[in-house]
Amino acid sequence: MFGGSGKMSGAPMLLRSAKIAVMGLVVSAMLIGCSGPLRKPQKPDVREGAFRKVVFGPGDALEFKFFNTPQLNETQTVLPDGTVTLELIGEVLATGKTPEELRKELIERYSSKLKNPEIVVVARSLNSRRIYVGGEVTNPGLLPLTGPMSVIEAVMHAGGFLKESAQIGNVIVVRHYGDQRRGYSVDCKQALRGKPAVEFPLEPGDIVFVPKTRISNANQWIDQHISRMLPAAIWGMLPWAILYP
Repeated sequence: MFGGSGKMSGAPMLLRSAKIAVMGLVVSAMLIGCSGPLRKPQKPDVREGAFRKVVFGPGDALEFKFFNTPQLNETQTVLPDGTVTLELIGEVLATGKTPEELRKELIERYSSKLKNPEIVVVARSLNSRRIYVGGEVTNPGLLPLTGPMSVIEAVMHAGGFLKESAQIGNVIVVRHYGDQRRGYSVDCKQALRGKPAVEFPLEPGDIVFVPKTRISNANQWIDQHISRMLPAAIWGMLPWAILYP
């Protein structure tokens, strides 16, 4: 709501500030693994087929169909530890596997329990395929990645840039490579002007962060704005789980 002066009332402003602050802390902590200057995505370091290759993760709902033994048919949600528990064989790791990889493993494990097992794994929902958009956007939060999506499209899904404060030419994307993280700087100015821009397709688990000020060096930014404000012990308490619940 806006008052007579045209300024946002206290409660909504405080709520929004708190959301941006929390996201800023989390993204800053993630960026601590990005060494040196942020990478410019003139040649995006995008793993070929990363989006098209569906792999399961925590929160995904999977249906298991047994053609010769339909009584074993069931639907399960992948647990936070990446597993599902099935009749006769118990716990199975599903996270990080494609439908075909999981199907082959199940057929192998059921071969000693069933005669000629024929099994199909169907993904009923892929809740693990999400990205997080935060910083100077209207509605920061998690977004489902249901199809190919660019950085500018993700920002638009989050309500667009906050015009007065967003660094449109310096949007940060944090991406995971195993146990490593890399930061990329994406210039969205050209795209907003309707001109050809560098493509940077997003992948599941990416974090898109729109800063208030330009970031040229990840570690320096963290040191100046975050590290000096928090005791060392606090870093281990940051809520990583909110990114991959």
